[in-house]
Amino acid sequence: MADVPESSLNPRHPPEYIPIPTPPPPPPPRRPMYVLHRPLPMRQYLPVMLPRYQFLPVMLPRYQFQPVMLPPHPYPPALPPLLPLPTVDSPPQENVRRRRSIPPRQRWVEKWIPDNETTVMIKNIPFHYNRELMIRFLDDFCLQDNEKARYSNGENIHVFAYDYLMNRIKGYAFVNFTDKRSLWNFILAFSDGVKVFPGSNRRVELAIAYIQGENALRRQFQSAKYASEAIGFYPPRNGY
Repeated sequence: MADVPESSLNPRHPPEYIPIPTPPPPPPPRRPMYVLHRPLPMRQYLPVMLPRYQFLPVMLPRYQFQPVMLPPHPYPPALPPLLPLPTVDSPPQENVRRRRSIPPRQRWVEKWIPDNETTVMIKNIPFHYNRELMIRFLDDFCLQDNEKARYSNGENIHVFAYDYLMNRIKGYAFVNFTDKRSLWNFILAFSDGVKVFPGSNRRVELAIAYIQGENALRRQFQSAKYASEAIGFYPPRNGY
């Protein structure tokens, strides 16, 4: 055996001590959820369910429900008859203020129709109407109005605007009546705009024309393209 230097066997500065790590202890075994009866030869354990005892509910005499006998209660007496409403003497109609929701049409018609205006402008006339149907419509109105009134009224001029390029009417017309009362009755009869012309759903509008009188209508429409549709009646048509 060769000689080993002493310095290598006993070093002056020995190395530090390095401890060897030890593994942690194993965790304790978990408690079984089921009761294990006997060990099997191969150390395998099968869970066995504990028997559950079924208890049948038994009603003791003191917990049994007994029918409750309610004391007799009389029915409430019948309601007394309603008292009649007190009668109130209504004041005369001339002292009662009319409701705003139902305004009388004759009141506002008389306000915005001056005495010297007898010409009305009819708007939204159905396009399928022509001159003959319009004259027949005005004749029916004048006939019914004359049967109700004592005076004779009618129209003496009728301006019916017609568009020859489109081959249909323009939707408006001017009618001049002989009396202001006829104009009032015409506006009162058709101011709602509903079912004015049969066979049409258009809402007709009525307005006082800006051109008033027979002579003014003739001067205005004598040079128009549809002057042939401006016709006058002598004597005035009254429906008969």
